[in-house]
Amino acid sequence: LCEERSEEDLLSSFAFSLIGRLNVGHEAMAAYMFNQNQLFQVRNGADKVNTSNQSLQSLFLTELSLDDDRKLQLNHSFNIFSAHGGSHTGSLSSLRCTADFVGKSNSVGRERLVLPLGGIWIYNVLSSALISQPDRTPDALSGDGQHDKMLIDLVSHTLCLILQLETLSTVSLYRSGISDGSKLYHITNVCLLPEEILSNDIIISSLELLYKHFCGFGRVGVTALSLVKDYIMASFQHSRLSRDSMTQKDEEDESTKMQLDGLLNGGQSSPDGYSKDELKALDDFVDDLCNSYIEYGGQYPTFTNFIRLFVRHDFPVKTTTTLLTKLQPILHVLTIEEEENESLIFSLTQSISGGLPSLDSSRRDPSSILDSFAFSLKKKDKELSRNDYVYLLAVAVLSRNLASSSQRCECGLQAMKNRLSGVGSAVFNDIAEVSKNFL
Repeated sequence: LCEERSEEDLLSSFAFSLIGRLNVGHEAMAAYMFNQNQLFQVRNGADKVNTSNQSLQSLFLTELSLDDDRKLQLNHSFNIFSAHGGSHTGSLSSLRCTADFVGKSNSVGRERLVLPLGGIWIYNVLSSALISQPDRTPDALSGDGQHDKMLIDLVSHTLCLILQLETLSTVSLYRSGISDGSKLYHITNVCLLPEEILSNDIIISSLELLYKHFCGFGRVGVTALSLVKDYIMASFQHSRLSRDSMTQKDEEDESTKMQLDGLLNGGQSSPDGYSKDELKALDDFVDDLCNSYIEYGGQYPTFTNFIRLFVRHDFPVKTTTTLLTKLQPILHVLTIEEEENESLIFSLTQSISGGLPSLDSSRRDPSSILDSFAFSLKKKDKELSRNDYVYLLAVAVLSRNLASSSQRCECGLQAMKNRLSGVGSAVFNDIAEVSKNFL
């Protein structure tokens, strides 16, 4: 049984890698692989196979023949790769290679045809416009009006396949070539889907397990800094897809604007080491997440974990402070009821930059971060309780910096005292007591 499972894992991993490498003209090969059900089977307990869901395959098979151009392209590709292609022959006007689209509007090639999907294609499904456009789904095209059900099946099938690939597969050929930060970004996009999707039990449980896995919970070798950097890069690269419909002139204007910005800023990046465009892409994404969280996401603990991600110390300062400001009225919602102590400690630890800088060479927290956490402890409309997540995090961060300031200079200590003026006496005592532990 183990040998058979290992062979299945190897075959699926190889096929997923190959699908990501297919290019224009390989549509027949893509169609062949998406018709192989055994590659996309999700095993249940005791290695039993659930064969009822083929949503992921259906999506791509539909895309490959969505309109006349794609049908013609698929037909010509079959003629090339099939030994019995028939009397129909391909032509240069329909069978195009990547080089044909260089220097032309992106919409000419990338919108007209499906391939290439790219190496992260299965993760990218979760952040793709394909799953948010009812008119492009198989059910919508058949006219049965079951788009919500189809979307739930598609997302759950994709998440279960990824979970199987990441945690159960004995072969790492495909998954090892993609960074955890990039994977984490793409699964985060599920939180932006309609609430009907997020409330599904299979989706929410799979998403929770994948979140912990990619963040490094219970794993070794996951570097926090590289995780965040790869996450931000994936966000930026994904945001660029929204500009694919620009004309060549638009792209030239955009390039000129970026060059001017670089000159005006002296070629300097942000203090966090990220470019202006990378920060803009991340801020836009986090703003969308906050809006969804305020509207309906706060009731789902998994969504809460994804929001907590952005208060990790390795994320840009502006991202964290903006999130704390926007969620100020509902910061208490970031507390997960009956959260396991081990998960809580892991989350808090990942959000604190270290112990005393004088002992472990960790960095001091920026003043804007300290101001934001201090302000969260002063709120009057809905005061945080001592067991609230943001309360625990704010006390930990502020007490760490209070202890550090007491070792450095009187001016730093005075700044912390001024920052903490206005917090309740009980809160101040908690900060003072915790700071003693640092010392």
